[in-house]
Amino acid sequence: MFVTARTAAWRELVEELGDALRAVGIDAAATEEALVIDGVTVVPRIAERAHPTPADLRDLVDSGRDGAAVVIADRLSEAGRDVLRDAGWGWLDRRGHLRLWWPGVRVETPLPGRDRRKAAKPTNAWTPVGLEVALAALIEPDNAITARRLAPRIARSVSATHDSIGRFVEVGLIGPRTHLPLLPDLFWETSAHWPDDGWQALPVSLEEVAERVGADELVRVDERAATLGGARIPAAGDLPARCYVRSAGALRRARSLAERDAPARCWVRASPVEWLPLNDTHPADGDHPWAIAHPMLCALRLAADPARGREVVEGWGILPGLDG
Repeated sequence: MFVTARTAAWRELVEELGDALRAVGIDAAATEEALVIDGVTVVPRIAERAHPTPADLRDLVDSGRDGAAVVIADRLSEAGRDVLRDAGWGWLDRRGHLRLWWPGVRVETPLPGRDRRKAAKPTNAWTPVGLEVALAALIEPDNAITARRLAPRIARSVSATHDSIGRFVEVGLIGPRTHLPLLPDLFWETSAHWPDDGWQALPVSLEEVAERVGADELVRVDERAATLGGARIPAAGDLPARCYVRSAGALRRARSLAERDAPARCWVRASPVEWLPLNDTHPADGDHPWAIAHPMLCALRLAADPARGREVVEGWGILPGLDG
């Protein structure tokens, strides 16, 4: 629960607290045994977390009622800070805010030059590579997001992947030390930026589209695909199919099937990302020769339309941290 006092990990975190205090002009020194703050010696109880929810922090406070402590995290929400403040606890939010609250030590202050919530220069994390990085992080939220591990998976260069990860770190959606995604924030931010315009209505069945463009060019991302990944959507099979099309040439062939004012039987659009993870439990076969998108990809596309899809995603249970 807490980092054991006087271990190597504890000393590293105490050094981090000392650095933060010195950054705001307070005399502080970390020793092997304690943290000395302006002549006051404390042995802090420290809990390190990536991005705890308010519920996580309430549980942590309840489990540690024998005295005030410090939570060091990549990101703390305002609601989470309120939980710690009410309990008399402190924190170091690595985005740039410090609170330490012991007898003789009362500090609550932003850290100069580090609060990413007030960055003067906005960062565009939502490039096609960024969307792929976010998608990969959401599929494996317990794995550290590093460029060397992720780049081969999404078939991007290490440098481009590293740059995109850095942008997510800058906006506080991937932890700078843990390299873990902030959930559920990363999901909702990604869905808000997920391209979902430009759909082309076609008056033919999905089978006919597959015959014209090639079934291997189609990835189904509609409500039916979501139900195959565990979503609960009544009458999903009665809705027109929606597919991402992998290549520009295939999309042109699909659009040649369009007829003005004819009722839509399926919809197609260019895939917004090159890396399209699939639902491995439902591979293409003779009856359904097109691919089925990974459930997380379906969830992002559904949530891109908040009026239609957010409720489905919230009831799906697909995303850890969704209730936080």
